[in-house]
Amino acid sequence: MEEVLSILSRRDTLLSKIDIRANSPLKRLFQTVHLKRECYINDLWEIVGYETISTREDRREELQRCVNWLLKRLMGLDVVAFGEPMGLQLMNESFKTIQMPSMIIGVIAKNPGRPTILVYGNVDVEDASMEEGWTTDPFVLTEIDEFLYGRGVALDKGPLLCWLNAIQSYRDAGMRLPVNLVFLIESMAHSNSLGLETVLRQRIGFFREVSCVAICTRRWISNKRPGIIYGSRGLVYYHLEVECANRDLSSCEHGGTLYEALPDLFYLLSTLVDGATTILVEGLTSNYEVDMNVLQCADFNYRQFGRNVDSYLLPHKDSKVNALHSLWAMPHLSIHGIEGANASPDLRFVIPHRVVGKFSVSMAPNQKAALVTEALQKHLGLAWVERGSPNKMSLCEKFVIPSWTGAVDTPEYAAAVRAMHQTYDAMPNYIRDGGSILAPTIFREVLNKNVIVLPIASNDNGGGPINERLSVENYVKGSQMLSAFMWEYGEVGEDTDSEIKVNAICKPKSAK
Repeated sequence: MEEVLSILSRRDTLLSKIDIRANSPLKRLFQTVHLKRECYINDLWEIVGYETISTREDRREELQRCVNWLLKRLMGLDVVAFGEPMGLQLMNESFKTIQMPSMIIGVIAKNPGRPTILVYGNVDVEDASMEEGWTTDPFVLTEIDEFLYGRGVALDKGPLLCWLNAIQSYRDAGMRLPVNLVFLIESMAHSNSLGLETVLRQRIGFFREVSCVAICTRRWISNKRPGIIYGSRGLVYYHLEVECANRDLSSCEHGGTLYEALPDLFYLLSTLVDGATTILVEGLTSNYEVDMNVLQCADFNYRQFGRNVDSYLLPHKDSKVNALHSLWAMPHLSIHGIEGANASPDLRFVIPHRVVGKFSVSMAPNQKAALVTEALQKHLGLAWVERGSPNKMSLCEKFVIPSWTGAVDTPEYAAAVRAMHQTYDAMPNYIRDGGSILAPTIFREVLNKNVIVLPIASNDNGGGPINERLSVENYVKGSQMLSAFMWEYGEVGEDTDSEIKVNAICKPKSAK
């Protein structure tokens, strides 16, 4: 414990040595962002008003209107931008073909010899409705007690607009952008980023000069200290199906006359994890080593996390190190729901003929999806034989998101650390995201460029499925941080006189 306190003390000593001078360019940029905050909030109100749900057929026109709105906004910032046609999509349930919304490609390239940042974002969001428990209309931005409520404010639309606000701040301050920018903004991120890889390969000419890829999404692990996401563990999503008849039946008429599907599914799911959340599938417990300094230095209050979600008995007691190690480096299996079972509040006596259990495996960063699926098939096959049911059972791998790891000993990561210090007066946590983002893997595979993820939402602000919110302060400071990131990356570069010492203490040692 003394060693950890010593590390944190040394880190805070570094912070006290840097500050923004009154006449510095960053000071002008930050003041400009602060003065324009109401304009930025109004832009967020407009874009949140579009119901951009890519998984719903009846919202595709609305999604395209949002794309058109964003194109106009980008062109107003002197971004040369256009909508890339995406063709038709075959819908799984209706088997209809519908038009996919456009993907935006935009370029600001006025600084030969300066680095080029590929800015990735998305305008589509998860579905939301008042019936789910929202206290405000999810598609009407609502400000309550300095928090902005609405679908997409924390993880999708809010972070995307922070990039635009940052560019605007340079224009309003009479300053030239210190970097070149290439925008790639998709509208199918919540539909497995359909078409993203195809566009990257077909339009590769726009991305040849890219120096790094910057994504603004996810959240911090702390309420106060910002974070840089330098990697993510992978994920595999499954459907486990059991079928007992060719149509739904009634327990009043048919109960006891056949082997029912739902008890079979319950049995299979119960064999996957125990009461302590330990995976019971042989071959799925691979471990991944994370630098202990990263875990110990992380500003994360595990006990406070439990209080925030009204869960006071936590599996890792009060150990933040064990909790973060489990989140970042250990496989985890989550059961998400059952399709086909009666979920209505009515009293019904249905025997469902077909049920589908939906679950995912969050992999350790060094695990392979094929081996995970192979282990599950073997485990469930043995469990099915032991069950002795005559019903039909199948396991279907729905999609895979591979893990990724960024190179932290690079100018973009050093610039991000400096920018976050200038904005938040704190050194950031280095975060290996416990969730899974598909885009970084695609960018690394197609472009072979380093990826950095810069969250703007603090841990208590953002991105929950219901009542998603972002504080006004985080929205404003997120815009300031991105303006500082561009400045530090383009103007400061490797100037050691202005560089915070980022190469020690709490940075991952083995990220590649």
